[in-house]
Amino acid sequence: MHENTGELSKRILSILRSDEQVLWWGKPVFGSFMLHLGHMWGFVLVGLFIFVGAMISIFIAHMSLPYGFIAILVLQIFFGLSMLFGPIARNAIAYNNTFYVITDRRILIQTGAIGIDTRIINFDKMQEIYVTVDLVDRIFGTGSIKISTAAGWPEHAYMPTLVALRNPYQVHEVLQNAMEKTGH
Repeated sequence: MHENTGELSKRILSILRSDEQVLWWGKPVFGSFMLHLGHMWGFVLVGLFIFVGAMISIFIAHMSLPYGFIAILVLQIFFGLSMLFGPIARNAIAYNNTFYVITDRRILIQTGAIGIDTRIINFDKMQEIYVTVDLVDRIFGTGSIKISTAAGWPEHAYMPTLVALRNPYQVHEVLQNAMEKTGH
């Protein structure tokens, strides 16, 4: 049935069918996962600019600012830091809830910081799978597997992705072989 699945979450194990074979499962690489922010990089950069702008204002004015202006700068610093580190903190929290599973029938992706989402993608719904290696992946020696589904995702919509994998090409091969055995 399910061999070597001792560390998988109970939620994932409860979804697996009794006759379903786990071919591969894993977790992302922590550091790479934390910095995989996708479309959130713009949010982080805006936060950095807000924070730096507030700090420059303080140093230029040499602290001879009226109290109202100081309050605005404190708010800017708070929101800047929240935008800068919020997405990274979210990923750090989500890491413990993130598992990827490839079975002989489908892929399961579980992740989430507060709520936990589990995506199930059957092989017959997959159109294309490919490995991507971005700057963060190059730094950490990782890669991601993106899955295009039969639902016809628009270009900027959510695309199921196994993020920050240690050996993305080996995992891709496991997935390709499993799909070929089922005729997909």
